[in-house]
Parts: sequence; C-alpha cells; structure tokens
Amino acid sequence: MSENLPSKYNQQSWIAIVVIVVGAIFLLQSLNVMHLGRFISTWWPAIFVIVGFSKLQAHDKRNGSILFIIGLILLSATLDFINWGSLFKLWPLIILYVGVSMLLKSQGKPGLSFSNIDSSDDDYVHASAIFGGIEKVVVSENFKGANILSLFGGVELDLRKAKAIDTGCTINVTTLFGGTEIMVPEDWNVIITGTPIFGGVEDKTKGGEKNAVNVTVNSTVAFGALELKA
Repeated sequence: MSENLPSKYNQQSWIAIVVIVVGAIFLLQSLNVMHLGRFISTWWPAIFVIVGFSKLQAHDKRNGSILFIIGLILLSATLDFINWGSLFKLWPLIILYVGVSMLLKSQGKPGLSFSNIDSSDDDYVHASAIFGGIEKVVVSENFKGANILSLFGGVELDLRKAKAIDTGCTINVTTLFGGTEIMVPEDWNVIITGTPIFGGVEDKTKGGEKNAVNVTVNSTVAFGALELKA
C-alpha cells in the first residue's frame, strides 16, 4: 500500500499545479495582461445561474438559491451592470486558492477549506464541501434524505448501513468543479435525475427487488463527477 503513495501524491500535485496555472491565466486575463476572448470573460458566471436554476426546479431551494444569486451577482459584474472596480478583477484568486489548497494536501499538509456537515440523528444530512472534503457514514434506521453541495471539493457519503423510510427519500446533489461519491445498500432502487454539464454521472448500483424502496437522486453536475455504488 505504501508503495503506491508517492505516485498518488505526485498525481495530486500535478492536478493542483494545473489548477494554479488556470487561476493564474484567468488572473492575468482579469488584469488585462493577456486576453482569452470576450465571450469567456463575460459569460462564465452563467454556469452558476444555470446550475442554481436547475436546483430550484429540483426543489433544492437552499443550494439552488445560493448558486443562483452568486451567478447573478457575478454575471452583473461581467456585464458591467454593477462596477466592483479593482476588487472584482481579483476573482481568479479563488482558483489559485483552490490550487494551493490541493497542493498542500498532496504534500500531506492541512488544506484550506470551508466545509461543514450537519445532521439530526443521521435522519437528514446537510453536507457542504467548499475547497475541502467531507466523509460521512450514516447509520440511521429512518433515513429521510440529504442535501449535498460540493464546490471545488469532495463529499463521500456512506449509506450502506442506513435504512430509508418506507415511502422513499430524495438526495439532492450539487457538484461544481468537484466530486461526490455516494454508497448505498444493495436493496435500494436508485433513480437519478439531471443532466451533467461538462461532467459525469456514473451509476454502479445494482437495484433492489420489485418492492424495494425508491431513492431519488436529483443531480446537478458541472465540471465535476457524481458516482453512486453499492
């Protein structure tokens, strides 16, 4: 096992370096040192608007509202409806922040993250991984669902020891520039909704019997990945 660690860390370091380079390019673009094209410079916040709107349609009001409002504010700035001056030019520092955090983690050091998880007796889980990672094992006998947000981060939710309510439950997942992995019991029927945007959704669950409980996963994935497995 230890023999594989150096290559793993080396791969993570290269990914972190790529993220840092991308952030530096956007920062140079924002400071007018180089130019990527008006379309990309102006309309990139539309990604957050589209994803936020999709989450609102899926009745995920909390995450949908946050992403939608952030997208509108950023889009208003790029379209010159509001003027943030020099402050707005520094937005690529967010990408640099992510890259530095990833690089630190690849070297075995603490990263820079704003992640939290909240659950009430494990019956309903709220998990937000922003610039970081979260791992959660749920053992509830009355699992009702979850809201998951992964923004430049990763969430791993293990539900294999959980029992869903008889009427079924819903898991809302929003993954932007990150990854989400959900592990479910083999006897659950998983129903996935949503269309990934420059991302991927992979269902490796086996599906339960005819009368098994149905669990719906409302997914919004952009520039990231969602994986479900038993």
